[in-house]
Amino acid sequence: MSKKPTYEELEQRVKELEKAANDRVNSEKQLREREEKYRFIVENSNVGIFIAQNGVLKFSNIKLQALLGYPADELVKIPYKNLLHPGDKHLVKEMKERKLQGEKLNSVYSLRIINKAEKEFWVEINSIPISWEGRQATLNFARDITLQKKLEAQLQQTRKMESIGTLAGSIAHKFNNLMTTIIGNAHMLLMSTGKDDFLMEGLEDIKSAGERAADLTRQILAFSRKQMIRPKVLDLNEVLAGIESVFVRLIEEHIELKAIYEPALGSVKMDPAQIYQVVMNLVNNARDAMPNGGTLTIETANVELGKDFFDDHGIKEQPGYYVMLSVTDTGTGMDERTQEHMFEPFYTTKEVDKGSGLGLSTVYGIIKQNDGFIQVDSEIGRGSTFKIYLPVVKDDPGAEKKELNPEDTSKGSESVLIVENDLSLRKLVCKVLDKYGYQVLEAANGEKALKVAGEHDGPIHLLISDVVMPKMSGREVADRLQSLRPEVKVLYMSGYTNSTVSHYGVSEKEANFIKKPFTPEGLALKVREVMDKK
Repeated sequence: MSKKPTYEELEQRVKELEKAANDRVNSEKQLREREEKYRFIVENSNVGIFIAQNGVLKFSNIKLQALLGYPADELVKIPYKNLLHPGDKHLVKEMKERKLQGEKLNSVYSLRIINKAEKEFWVEINSIPISWEGRQATLNFARDITLQKKLEAQLQQTRKMESIGTLAGSIAHKFNNLMTTIIGNAHMLLMSTGKDDFLMEGLEDIKSAGERAADLTRQILAFSRKQMIRPKVLDLNEVLAGIESVFVRLIEEHIELKAIYEPALGSVKMDPAQIYQVVMNLVNNARDAMPNGGTLTIETANVELGKDFFDDHGIKEQPGYYVMLSVTDTGTGMDERTQEHMFEPFYTTKEVDKGSGLGLSTVYGIIKQNDGFIQVDSEIGRGSTFKIYLPVVKDDPGAEKKELNPEDTSKGSESVLIVENDLSLRKLVCKVLDKYGYQVLEAANGEKALKVAGEHDGPIHLLISDVVMPKMSGREVADRLQSLRPEVKVLYMSGYTNSTVSHYGVSEKEANFIKKPFTPEGLALKVREVMDKK
């Protein structure tokens, strides 16, 4: 027979039970508090968190639900693969197969998802194997990297465009020399050919082809953002109104033109010729996109763009006030692939001989050169809108004065020393100035020019020199010659880009400068202008 517990023993036992109960209550309370803390952290995390099991999201936090646009009770019913971008569904399948083969995979990967509103996002997912309700699953942390991807794509595109632009700029310089020679000789022959001469038509064709090639060179330089420009403070409305009649001639009768110009538009600083290039290229494209007719709308507006705008569009620009120029058509529109490549030079969707593929690349180069940017909105069958944003500048009270035209006569008798390392071009310049009555001296480089000048007994009134030459630049030749002959005036010529010419000590705004390619008349007029300066 067992011994009955004493009162003291019962009391002790009750205390132990009470303590155990209290400990259990405290443990449960601490556990609940810990769970609440964890839930608070999970639900308020700025990273999407979810548990995936058998291709379904068993758990999702508020951030992920907001990103995907579905509440938790809907997400658990949607297969995980249905949330993926069609182009990335194969990634999940490939990863699953590689895991089954025993391959250790990186737990961090990136893919695109499509939310309920059918908006595309890039997410970086960090996946960790776990056990969930007794079965294998993965705990996943999803970070929205859409902006990062946009910036990466923009940087990649910018680098590609810059490398192509550098190549284009160097090629364009060589073309400028060739075109100057071709156009110049054609002009010279035409000047000595009678109207009834059977050679006249052929010479006109050569000159015309050379001029078209020169225009193509200018487009290449515009794309590379390295052509010579003379920016002015402008009212964009006035410029557009001035060339509106050209729009009408460009488009056909079955296309309606609408012009919506905002009053009191902010001023921009840009070369007027570049604005003409930009608008003409966009209008041409819009016309070609509406073969069956439609509406072309050209619009201007003052806009203030904040940091959020640039973040949303994945571009790095300065928030502030901009002038917006938009060109909208109701035409065929562009697919995603076309939009990815549309600003690349020589990329075109037009038929052979219907376009050079330089239109939009020229627009891109010009706008970038003027510290602006372009946004494009286009869908197949819904037309396209090109929005160009240019920074607003304060009106210039001392706006650029109009350049004075040189005197009507281009002839002269002064002595001119010509320094040009390209033989055919040097011969052309000598021939032109000789025809206009000047006494011509020539040299292939700086050293020979100084030697010719030293051996010449008479005066040298003008030095015409290429800017970029081997061993000695045009600026160096001019400085050394003027130290010996202070009275010598200088005229620089070049087909190189702004930055290159500036590097050799000649400003792009140099008053005594002529840009290749030039015509014989243009050269003669410029020479006379420089000679007559006080």
